[in-house]
Amino acid sequence: MGKKGVPELVSLSISAWSLKARFALKHHAIKYRTTPYMPLISELTLRLRLWEWRRKLTVPIMFTPSDGVLMQSYDIARWADAHSARPGAEVLFPPGKEAEIGSWNDKSDAVLFYGRAALVESLLEEPSELRTLVPGSLRWLGPLGVAFVRTVTLRLRNKYRAEGSSTSLDKALEVLREAKASLRASPPGPDGLPHLVGSSLTYADMAVAVAVQSIKPLGPPFANNPRPGLKQLQPYQDEFAELVAWRDALFAKHYPVDSDRKKKAE
Repeated sequence: MGKKGVPELVSLSISAWSLKARFALKHHAIKYRTTPYMPLISELTLRLRLWEWRRKLTVPIMFTPSDGVLMQSYDIARWADAHSARPGAEVLFPPGKEAEIGSWNDKSDAVLFYGRAALVESLLEEPSELRTLVPGSLRWLGPLGVAFVRTVTLRLRNKYRAEGSSTSLDKALEVLREAKASLRASPPGPDGLPHLVGSSLTYADMAVAVAVQSIKPLGPPFANNPRPGLKQLQPYQDEFAELVAWRDALFAKHYPVDSDRKKKAE
């Protein structure tokens, strides 16, 4: 459980699904503490805490003060909607819109599943890229640090093989094109931006905005060391420039940036 009534978010900094959860929590001004998760190293501790030995564990996972453990970013966002600490915050799951929002979340996952599989294959093909992912605390190991990251990457490929097989580049492009067309057909809402469901911000916007990471990752102040976009999607940069601009504007308006991150980005 979170200490002293504060939820605890177990998350991976580079995880798109962790970003989805953080987006919803920050939108509702919910105070929470973060426990960083490192694949392979942190898994045993997490399994002990959950006393879970069979199912596949993925992050984010949130330990709430009184509502148990939430195992999916979607569930964390639903919980945040019910525990908002920001007066007047947009409801991320408006009544009657849950099915439509869930559909966009599934479409977002199709893009992200493809992106994760493509990134893993790129890392395994390019040892130089693996070096950039060695945690600072392990860089003193030199080649052993790179070997560790490669082991983790191979494990990720095996762990998420089913999800990667369920999607493809064509499916990812289909979702992105559908989102682009839907936004073009929607008039600007009160925040000056078009939205995927209704006329104001919902979790559908958050989910698709995070999926746009596959085309062009966020830069400062939201990420201090953004990785390059997926090489498989580089030929489509011009086609989706409008979607990237929408994503950037959405984050600028609705994703609060911590003061310490702002200072690092300056």
